[in-house]
Amino acid sequence: MDPHDEHGRPAVPDRPADPVAERFGAIVSALAQEDPRFARRVSAPAPGRMGAGNLALVLGLVATVLLGAVPLVLGLHLGSVVLAVVGAVGCLVLPVGVPLLLRTVLYRVRPLRR
Repeated sequence: MDPHDEHGRPAVPDRPADPVAERFGAIVSALAQEDPRFARRVSAPAPGRMGAGNLALVLGLVATVLLGAVPLVLGLHLGSVVLAVVGAVGCLVLPVGVPLLLRTVLYRVRPLRR
């Protein structure tokens, strides 16, 4: 069994203690006791799960490629103005729109508790 420190992270025996990290941990712990919503906003995702930022990047990229770049390339190749316009709009809107939509969905699915 691996030794762990008080925060549940694996203890690293060869590394000296970092006073800045300890002070930051103390500040976050104090704020978590005052306002649990703060701790939820700054806490790292659980092991094996993607954080909201990583998920937004992946979904934004996938949506842009599937609904933006592919129709744009097909529209240019086939000479279809409709596909080219849909692809161009998808390339411009989806990289910003999908992360904002994901943020809205996550706030409704996982609301911050009081």
